[in-house]
Amino acid sequence: MARKLPARSVSVPKPMGVNFCGEPVPVESGAVAHNLSMALMRNVASQNHLINFRRRAISQYFPIIEPILKKYRIPDDFKYLAVVESGLKADAVSHKGATGYWQLMPETADELGLKRNDKVDERKDLIKSTDAACRYLRILYRNLGSWTMVAAAYNGGIGRMQSHMKKQQESNYYFLSMNAETSDYLYKIVAVKEFFQFPGQYLTNNLMASAGNSYERERAEAIAKGLIPAEEPEPVGLAIEPKESLELRFETASVDSLLGTLSKLKASNAVLFKGDVEAELFKPGKVAIGQTWEFKLTKEVVIGDQKLGKNDVLYATVDDVDRQSGQIFLRSTKLVADADKKAYKLTLICLNPQTGLAGVPLPKADQLKPGGRTWMVGWKVL
Repeated sequence: MARKLPARSVSVPKPMGVNFCGEPVPVESGAVAHNLSMALMRNVASQNHLINFRRRAISQYFPIIEPILKKYRIPDDFKYLAVVESGLKADAVSHKGATGYWQLMPETADELGLKRNDKVDERKDLIKSTDAACRYLRILYRNLGSWTMVAAAYNGGIGRMQSHMKKQQESNYYFLSMNAETSDYLYKIVAVKEFFQFPGQYLTNNLMASAGNSYERERAEAIAKGLIPAEEPEPVGLAIEPKESLELRFETASVDSLLGTLSKLKASNAVLFKGDVEAELFKPGKVAIGQTWEFKLTKEVVIGDQKLGKNDVLYATVDDVDRQSGQIFLRSTKLVADADKKAYKLTLICLNPQTGLAGVPLPKADQLKPGGRTWMVGWKVL
């Protein structure tokens, strides 16, 4: 009897190197490491196709997607969401009716101003659908404050994500109990990102050798195995509207009804969500995107293996200001210890205790003045 060969293993990258949009993937958790390893293994199993697909994505599709993401201040990692959603196929259609590169549902496409009729479906237009998806992602971020949660909500729906967070008293995606599709979603995206950025870590020696061969040879091999069609369509959208003429459209009247729908999802009698850290504002900046605000911790707290002290300073950046709802979105990525004045990397979002989400009511005018009333807020570690 032939000896059964062990399965080829795929090592999970070091914890500090694994992130989505700069937000860490907690691979120090055994369950998270296992889930990511399984997603990477699935990539390895189809790596013949991925070598070829990666080359086409980088040369044909990403140069179109990346500038639009940048204009809307969407992290570059979201281009991998389109890879997972549709395989970058214009005519991809889900069983629920989601269509196009970004798998937008008909009603969402209508809300975002995309044309759909017998002659045209702009969900299949790479430029216009990416522009629409970015506007939708900005809306989700305004409500959730974490790019990881935005990606999860893109797949599972913001109402469902809020329900999970409320019932489970947990706002970290990786520790929420959800349906299999949404639970696996971020792992698929992170695995694709890892493969695209570091293909040499996941390819066998034979495939690494073939990667140096001509594009046509790889394409012929993939076609022979039925992994890609013989005729690959060009990206849709370039001839319809050149990039130079595409206007930047932030959340405006075209998505007002969508914003209204999202606002209704918040529970009127929500339980209180407790943050990991409590801090007091002591040096406010301007109420404008990109401004820095400084907060002091009110007591000692231990997060993981890191001990934070009373009066340690959080440096927070204003991510967004929603004048319509009267909310401000703050994110901290740096802490300076009061004891030794050393700076440490620590990513937190300012947490609304009523929703468990980012976005807290703007402080009153007297809370922004020196010697004014105290403004105390909770923070959640990402």
